[in-house]
Amino acid sequence: MPVFNLKKLPRSQLTTTLVLSASKYIFLVVLLMNVRSLPFAWHIRVFLPVLRLRLQYYFLRLRILFKSKELKAKILADWGEGLCPVGANPFELVTIHHGWTSVDDADYNGHLSNSSYAKALDAARLKLVLKAFPAFARSGGWMALGSTHFHFIREIPFLRSYEIRLSIGAWDHKWMFVIARYVSFTKKKHSNATHKLHVDGSGQQLGTNNDSARPSKTLTTSSDFPRILLSTPAEDLTTPATPGDATEADYNLQAEKTKKEIEALAAAQSNIPEPDGAVLHCVAISYICFKHGRITVPPSVILPCEGFSKPPSTASAAPFSSTNPPPHWKKAQALRVAPSGSMPAFAKFLKGGWRDVPEDERWWEDALDGPIEEQRKANLEVLDSVRRGMEGARSIG
Repeated sequence: MPVFNLKKLPRSQLTTTLVLSASKYIFLVVLLMNVRSLPFAWHIRVFLPVLRLRLQYYFLRLRILFKSKELKAKILADWGEGLCPVGANPFELVTIHHGWTSVDDADYNGHLSNSSYAKALDAARLKLVLKAFPAFARSGGWMALGSTHFHFIREIPFLRSYEIRLSIGAWDHKWMFVIARYVSFTKKKHSNATHKLHVDGSGQQLGTNNDSARPSKTLTTSSDFPRILLSTPAEDLTTPATPGDATEADYNLQAEKTKKEIEALAAAQSNIPEPDGAVLHCVAISYICFKHGRITVPPSVILPCEGFSKPPSTASAAPFSSTNPPPHWKKAQALRVAPSGSMPAFAKFLKGGWRDVPEDERWWEDALDGPIEEQRKANLEVLDSVRRGMEGARSIG
């Protein structure tokens, strides 16, 4: 490798050498500052949770390599079933995705850019899917994103760390409404916080260390709303917002109503304090539906199959969990766990086999009735009005 004596170089050549050397280091610094936007960087961030699960699965297979075929099948089935949120209330499960405002995510004002909210939400949604619907994913199902609506409340400053807290807001016969809350902590709140979220290794919120800090789970109205991947020939993703004879005035009225609904929802959300004193920056509503091939699967069928359940009928009873499963859990497992079931049989059930079950034997309907059904209807009244209004706004302009 040649060694240059800078003192013996002509002035022009010395200047060129220094400029090239400085340019090299400047390029490396710029590249490092924007490494999160390099090709495939987004894919790695989004699919990293899937890769982790895959590695866990393959390591498990290595550990049981020399066991009998029957024992292998049982261990793998138990591992898969252990991923399900057995006994969880669908409105209380929260997944947390961590992010920060890097150089490539900031706008010219030094805040997290509007487009970066959506980019970060992709990874957060997949984390929720893996946490809440592992059995559906293992059966070959996938989720279609219908739309996402954002309401920006306050900016996220440059280099500020933040969290995206996702939870299930409501569902109807086709759509599931997912609420995302972008929150952060100021340095003062970090040092003085008295309420801490308890989060397990997978990013699921388990609660706080102070019962008084927990948000209320009572029924809601549009003025008091709690925290809370495409089309098919047979059932298109679009739904008419108004009857076919609606006039332009009707559409304008619906659009104005939607605007007020979104503002009211965001205002209510921004006024509800986080249980750990976090600062709320943005609220986003995503509409997703569940697909198995070309077939849309109702959320009300999938949720009980994953282990979601209403709370015990008596307050003194122990809460449902993997060690104390709800009554319907054995029936859900019988669809996909040997000897009575299998994953192909479970997939067939989801694709439409549930329709063949007599109405008085549909155990999944009983699993989420009572307080869960009342909460679903109250939340749906708010969330579905936003969706209908946005669809009606298509005709304006």
